[in-house]
Amino acid sequence: MPNSKKTKHGGNQQHVTIVPVEPVKGDNVDTVAYSSRSRISGESGHLIADVQSPHAKEHRIIFDRDHNVFEFRLLDGSSKHIIVYRLDELLSTTCFPLKINSGVPVIPTKPVTSDKTLYFNFVYKKDKKKWRLKQIPVVFYTTSERDYWHSLIDTTLRRVKNRPKNIIIFINPYGGKGKAQKIFKDNVEAFFWLTPGLRYKVMLTERANHARDFIVEMPPEQWCALDGLVSVGGDGLFNELLSGALLRTQNDAGRNIDDPNTSHLVTPHIRFGIIGAGSANSIVSTVHETNDHATSAVHIAIGSECNVDVCTVHQHQKLIRISANAISYGWLGDVLRDSEEYRCLGPVRYQWSALRTTIRHPIYRGIVQFSLSHKEQVNPKDQLPPCLEPCPVCKKPQGDDKYDYHWHAEFTHVICCVIPTVTPFTPHGLAPFTGIGDGTLDLALVPRISRFHNMQFMRKVAMYGGKQLYELDPSLNCYRVTKWSYQPDSDQNDPGVWNLDGEILEQPKDEPLHFKLHPQLISFFGRDAAMVKPTKRSFIKKRKSSIVYQ
Repeated sequence: MPNSKKTKHGGNQQHVTIVPVEPVKGDNVDTVAYSSRSRISGESGHLIADVQSPHAKEHRIIFDRDHNVFEFRLLDGSSKHIIVYRLDELLSTTCFPLKINSGVPVIPTKPVTSDKTLYFNFVYKKDKKKWRLKQIPVVFYTTSERDYWHSLIDTTLRRVKNRPKNIIIFINPYGGKGKAQKIFKDNVEAFFWLTPGLRYKVMLTERANHARDFIVEMPPEQWCALDGLVSVGGDGLFNELLSGALLRTQNDAGRNIDDPNTSHLVTPHIRFGIIGAGSANSIVSTVHETNDHATSAVHIAIGSECNVDVCTVHQHQKLIRISANAISYGWLGDVLRDSEEYRCLGPVRYQWSALRTTIRHPIYRGIVQFSLSHKEQVNPKDQLPPCLEPCPVCKKPQGDDKYDYHWHAEFTHVICCVIPTVTPFTPHGLAPFTGIGDGTLDLALVPRISRFHNMQFMRKVAMYGGKQLYELDPSLNCYRVTKWSYQPDSDQNDPGVWNLDGEILEQPKDEPLHFKLHPQLISFFGRDAAMVKPTKRSFIKKRKSSIVYQ
């Protein structure tokens, strides 16, 4: 028989050993007070308690620790009034009510603890893409029983492996027109504050590359203790976190990240999170399917995970940039370069610069070389027009041994997508084929086209997305590749610039840039295919319970 002892609530209470089951694991075994009213079958079986709703309707709650699910049942003689939640849908439990504004919790200034009520804070899908929080109040018959359930669930949640325990949040104070801090305070922080066992530190960036330098120079003990880096800003701030973490990881592992032929880089032990507070927010829109701040916060707090490809950019056997989004040259690169003069206009500057660039209509001549992925079924030699003369690669007897194919032409667009690249301007995605972490790059080559054709081209991208555009526009040549390079012709006065994850990258005049794919190199706190909506079974439309029909 387990030992018993007196508690401040009076009466004897048993103690049972709680052994968490998959996916909850741990080396230490916790002991929590076992209420006399709750029933437990086995050390890792079902925990059962009879409870009430705030309206005094009788319910039964069952915590199935073999399958990590909660079942709430209305005791009205019917077997139909049941709702089931998975453990990974439970953010936390509290002994005090929360103020929730449209599914977003607010950190209470002075929490008021209730007598016997335990509040279950579940996340749920508000629609196809957005996640929110709801609170289910459950009234126990004694305070000790409530405290027992709260302690057991809190202990279990702290030991869920995939949930973050220690993260650093970098905020660009100028992001989102200076509203990044307010976005974090109003829409994000409460989710982290509620998550059991999560420690988070907030840092405001003070200059360009501040976040990257901080990560690279972080003391080893602090770096090893982290399991997440979160950016609150635009794609540029996230790129700093990505670059810093990859540089730090490869240096610690003794890998040469400067070598474009390096095939196996080491995956960082941390996951990345991003709260969109920039102008385009294409990475967050792709990874979370929306740029909604609360949805991103939920994915981070519950530990959702998806693996994402990364592309490294090299020059002269030296790494110069890292991309996890899209790399574009030609018209799109010039739009970004021109828009830098109009940052005061906010996102509208891109439309203004697009008009100016369309009038100027830049065309760049150069040579693209690439190697196909095994997933590509089309032979480029059957599709690409002949190279412009003179072509330096065609003159070589055996071509270039680094790449399998090449094309020397005048280009309006050269676009490489690492992920589908969903933005407000391309809501259906820019990439025709590539997905998140599918091990390929989409390389789109658009030769010289007229101003009118280019306007139609960009309109179709916005309306239909890259996949349908590939079927509609024969001028688009797109291939799934693993590595490629670009070198402009040396007789051009302006070699152009690249738009790399929303930041400008200068194209060297007489040197090629090499781009190399690294499949699933990083992990995001992102959309998880395993996440499902709660199951609800009911054949009666009339609301009968504030717990089951929450």
